[in-house]
Amino acid sequence: MIRLCMIALLLTACSGCATRTTTVGQRMFLPEGAASYAMQDHQAFVFPVPHANPPPDFPPDYPLRRELPPTTVCISLVVDEAGAVGRPEPQPGTGCAMAEEAAPLYAAALARVRQWRFDPAMFCSYPDAATRDRDWNGRGCSGAVTEARVVPVSLSYAFTFEVRNGERKVASAPH
Repeated sequence: MIRLCMIALLLTACSGCATRTTTVGQRMFLPEGAASYAMQDHQAFVFPVPHANPPPDFPPDYPLRRELPPTTVCISLVVDEAGAVGRPEPQPGTGCAMAEEAAPLYAAALARVRQWRFDPAMFCSYPDAATRDRDWNGRGCSGAVTEARVVPVSLSYAFTFEVRNGERKVASAPH
Protein backbone atom coordinates (compact mmCIF):
# COMPACT_ATOMS: atom_id res chain seq x y z
CA MET A 1 0.00 0.00 0.00
CA ILE A 2 2.82 2.40 0.85
CA ARG A 3 4.49 1.56 -2.46
CA LEU A 4 1.24 2.33 -4.34
CA CYS A 5 0.91 5.68 -2.52
CA MET A 6 4.53 6.56 -3.36
CA ILE A 7 3.94 5.76 -7.05
CA ALA A 8 0.75 7.86 -7.08
CA LEU A 9 2.60 10.75 -5.40
CA LEU A 10 5.49 10.48 -7.90
CA LEU A 11 3.08 10.44 -10.88
CA THR A 12 1.26 13.48 -9.50
CA ALA A 13 4.52 15.38 -9.04
CA CYS A 14 5.75 14.47 -12.53
CA SER A 15 2.48 15.45 -14.16
CA GLY A 16 2.77 18.88 -12.50
CA CYS A 17 6.19 19.36 -14.07
CA ALA A 18 4.94 18.40 -17.53
CA THR A 19 2.15 20.98 -17.69
CA ARG A 20 2.45 24.52 -18.98
CA THR A 21 0.81 27.46 -17.33
CA THR A 22 -1.59 29.00 -19.80
CA THR A 23 -2.93 31.72 -17.55
CA VAL A 24 -1.97 35.08 -18.97
CA GLY A 25 -2.52 38.56 -17.70
CA GLN A 26 -1.96 41.85 -19.41
CA ARG A 27 -1.77 45.42 -18.32
CA MET A 28 -2.70 48.55 -20.19
CA PHE A 29 -0.26 51.41 -19.64
CA LEU A 30 0.36 54.99 -20.75
CA PRO A 31 3.58 55.17 -22.79
CA GLU A 32 6.20 57.80 -22.09
CA GLY A 33 5.41 61.06 -23.90
CA ALA A 34 1.89 59.98 -24.87
CA ALA A 35 -0.42 62.71 -26.06
CA SER A 36 -3.39 63.51 -23.89
CA TYR A 37 -6.56 65.51 -24.31
CA ALA A 38 -7.91 67.83 -21.62
CA MET A 39 -11.66 67.41 -21.29
CA GLN A 40 -13.84 70.41 -20.65
CA ASP A 41 -16.23 70.37 -17.69
CA HIS A 42 -19.24 69.45 -19.83
CA GLN A 43 -17.48 66.57 -21.65
CA ALA A 44 -16.93 62.91 -20.84
CA PHE A 45 -14.90 60.10 -22.38
CA VAL A 46 -15.86 56.42 -22.46
CA PHE A 47 -12.89 54.06 -22.74
CA PRO A 48 -13.13 51.18 -25.20
CA VAL A 49 -14.53 48.07 -23.54
CA PRO A 50 -12.66 44.86 -24.34
CA HIS A 51 -14.66 41.83 -25.43
CA ALA A 52 -13.49 38.39 -24.27
CA ASN A 53 -9.99 39.09 -25.60
CA PRO A 54 -7.71 36.14 -24.85
CA PRO A 55 -4.17 36.96 -23.78
CA PRO A 56 -1.23 35.75 -25.88
CA ASP A 57 0.05 32.22 -25.51
CA PHE A 58 3.69 31.40 -25.09
CA PRO A 59 4.92 30.67 -28.63
CA PRO A 60 4.62 26.87 -29.10
CA ASP A 61 7.75 26.77 -31.28
CA TYR A 62 9.82 28.83 -28.84
CA PRO A 63 13.07 27.00 -28.01
CA LEU A 64 12.70 24.84 -24.93
CA ARG A 65 14.62 26.39 -22.09
CA ARG A 66 14.89 25.67 -18.44
CA GLU A 67 14.97 29.40 -17.63
CA LEU A 68 14.01 32.67 -19.33
CA PRO A 69 14.14 35.74 -17.13
CA PRO A 70 10.94 37.83 -17.17
CA THR A 71 10.82 39.48 -20.60
CA THR A 72 8.23 42.21 -21.09
CA VAL A 73 6.95 42.99 -24.55
CA CYS A 74 4.93 46.15 -25.05
CA ILE A 75 2.41 46.58 -27.85
CA SER A 76 0.65 49.72 -29.04
CA LEU A 77 -2.56 49.50 -31.05
CA VAL A 78 -5.47 51.59 -32.25
CA VAL A 79 -9.08 50.68 -31.51
CA ASP A 80 -11.03 52.08 -34.46
CA GLU A 81 -14.60 53.40 -34.61
CA ALA A 82 -15.92 49.86 -35.21
CA GLY A 83 -14.00 48.41 -32.23
CA ALA A 84 -11.46 46.57 -34.39
CA VAL A 85 -7.72 46.61 -33.67
CA GLY A 86 -5.52 48.37 -36.17
CA ARG A 87 -1.84 49.20 -36.44
CA PRO A 88 -0.51 46.93 -33.67
CA GLU A 89 3.23 47.34 -33.30
CA PRO A 90 6.00 46.99 -30.73
CA GLN A 91 6.00 49.91 -28.28
CA PRO A 92 9.46 50.96 -27.14
CA GLY A 93 9.83 52.19 -23.61
CA THR A 94 11.30 51.71 -20.19
CA GLY A 95 10.94 48.10 -19.11
CA CYS A 96 10.03 46.87 -22.61
CA ALA A 97 12.31 44.39 -24.39
CA MET A 98 13.81 45.45 -27.68
CA ALA A 99 11.74 44.05 -30.56
CA GLU A 100 14.72 42.43 -32.27
CA GLU A 101 15.83 40.72 -29.04
CA ALA A 102 12.43 39.17 -28.33
CA ALA A 103 11.04 38.75 -31.85
CA PRO A 104 9.14 35.45 -31.26
CA LEU A 105 7.51 36.85 -28.12
CA TYR A 106 6.50 40.04 -29.93
CA ALA A 107 5.14 37.94 -32.81
CA ALA A 108 2.95 35.95 -30.39
CA ALA A 109 1.62 39.09 -28.71
CA LEU A 110 1.00 40.88 -32.03
CA ALA A 111 -0.81 37.86 -33.49
CA ARG A 112 -3.10 37.73 -30.46
CA VAL A 113 -3.97 41.44 -30.22
CA ARG A 114 -4.83 41.51 -33.94
CA GLN A 115 -7.74 39.20 -33.03
CA TRP A 116 -9.05 41.40 -30.22
CA ARG A 117 -12.32 43.35 -30.43
CA PHE A 118 -13.72 46.18 -28.32
CA ASP A 119 -16.83 48.26 -27.91
CA PRO A 120 -15.39 51.51 -29.30
CA ALA A 121 -14.46 54.59 -27.31
CA MET A 122 -16.92 57.46 -27.20
CA PHE A 123 -16.71 61.18 -26.73
CA CYS A 124 -19.78 62.67 -25.01
CA SER A 125 -20.75 66.33 -24.73
CA TYR A 126 -23.47 67.63 -22.41
CA PRO A 127 -25.07 71.08 -22.18
CA ASP A 128 -23.16 71.82 -18.96
CA ALA A 129 -21.12 70.19 -16.19
CA ALA A 130 -24.14 69.70 -13.91
CA THR A 131 -25.98 67.75 -16.63
CA ARG A 132 -22.89 65.64 -17.29
CA ASP A 133 -22.49 64.88 -13.58
CA ARG A 134 -26.16 63.91 -13.34
CA ASP A 135 -26.54 61.87 -16.56
CA TRP A 136 -23.17 60.30 -17.41
CA ASN A 137 -22.91 56.68 -16.26
CA GLY A 138 -19.33 55.93 -17.41
CA ARG A 139 -20.49 53.16 -19.76
CA GLY A 140 -21.68 55.28 -22.66
CA CYS A 141 -23.22 58.58 -23.59
CA SER A 142 -26.56 58.75 -21.80
CA GLY A 143 -29.12 61.34 -20.80
CA ALA A 144 -29.21 64.88 -22.20
CA VAL A 145 -26.27 64.48 -24.59
CA THR A 146 -25.59 67.22 -27.13
CA GLU A 147 -22.98 65.11 -28.95
CA ALA A 148 -22.15 61.40 -28.83
CA ARG A 149 -19.28 60.54 -31.11
CA VAL A 150 -17.47 57.22 -31.53
CA VAL A 151 -13.73 57.90 -31.71
CA PRO A 152 -10.57 55.90 -32.40
CA VAL A 153 -8.14 55.63 -29.52
CA SER A 154 -4.54 54.43 -29.07
CA LEU A 155 -3.80 51.92 -26.33
CA SER A 156 -0.66 50.19 -25.10
CA TYR A 157 -0.43 46.80 -23.41
CA ALA A 158 2.47 45.02 -21.72
CA PHE A 159 2.92 41.23 -21.46
CA THR A 160 5.66 39.45 -19.51
CA PHE A 161 6.90 36.07 -20.76
CA GLU A 162 8.92 33.89 -18.40
CA VAL A 163 10.27 30.35 -18.07
CA ARG A 164 11.05 29.23 -14.53
CA ASN A 165 12.15 25.66 -13.77
CA GLY A 166 11.01 24.66 -17.26
CA GLU A 167 7.50 26.07 -16.76
CA ARG A 168 6.41 28.61 -19.38
CA LYS A 169 4.08 31.41 -18.43
CA VAL A 170 2.92 34.82 -19.51
CA ALA A 171 1.87 37.22 -16.78
CA SER A 172 0.86 40.80 -16.34
CA ALA A 173 3.77 43.13 -16.72
CA PRO A 174 5.14 45.14 -13.81
CA HIS A 175 5.19 48.21 -16.05
